[in-house]
Amino acid sequence: MPVLNDVDTFKVGSSQVEAIFVGSTEVWSNLPPLVLEYLVIAGGGGGGTARRDGGGGGGGAGGYRSSVSGESSGGGASAESALTLVASTNYTVTVGAGGAGGDGAGSAPNGSNSVFNTITSIGGGGGGQRSSTDGADGGSGGGAGGGGALGGSGTASQGYDGGETFGDGGGGGGGALSVGAPDNSRDGGDGGSGVSSSITGSSIARAGGGGGGGDRSGSGAPAYDGGGWGGDDGQEGWDATVNTGGGGGGAGYNTDFWLWKFGHRYSSLPCRIHNYAWCRSDGIDQHGWR
Repeated sequence: MPVLNDVDTFKVGSSQVEAIFVGSTEVWSNLPPLVLEYLVIAGGGGGGTARRDGGGGGGGAGGYRSSVSGESSGGGASAESALTLVASTNYTVTVGAGGAGGDGAGSAPNGSNSVFNTITSIGGGGGGQRSSTDGADGGSGGGAGGGGALGGSGTASQGYDGGETFGDGGGGGGGALSVGAPDNSRDGGDGGSGVSSSITGSSIARAGGGGGGGDRSGSGAPAYDGGGWGGDDGQEGWDATVNTGGGGGGAGYNTDFWLWKFGHRYSSLPCRIHNYAWCRSDGIDQHGWR
């Protein structure tokens, strides 16, 4: 047996040994570092409630960070640097949940952060609720509640601001690619667009903001790239699409009860290893990646 501290490689017969374990403990390794491309998206913000005070604001998309070559991160940023990881080492992956629908006070809840090793994406901002309530800051900002209010601010290099309001419709939630639109009188504002990535093998747009809800006799606004549509007069907003980090749709005007919709968690963090293989961490809130 060679002295392991003095060699880079050795063979058993014609086969090169890559690692040696004593029981379950690795005592020596010749595995090269892993250079990894990643896409980390946080949970989207919840859509704002509505009652008799105008439409609810759409939830902001979860923060969007990507290192895929030739693609973009959120907020107009270029792709980040790839991660270099060490083989046979555990790395924490936290998948952020979407924000719940609002309860009528303040803005709706934000989405939760997603984390992969040193990369943290910020949860989307909740939509403003009822009359003249600002949207919350987040990865992308939540849209304002109807009646004249400000959209929440997005996080630099992750997402855009939510839409403000001048009339009684709700503002659109900010997306990873664009700002949420302001209301159009009684109609809600469109949710901001998301960013496309081919990290899983085909191009998919994710992290769109939720549409703003409509006021009385008004219409809810559309949303794109995973965001939930805003509700029309008397209707709930729509849920965001599963596994996209989109924001929930704002609720439409209603005289009898609170209406809202959830943002959505991004339930997988895809990654790609240069010159090795594909890997995914699917649907697990806490998971060691090896």
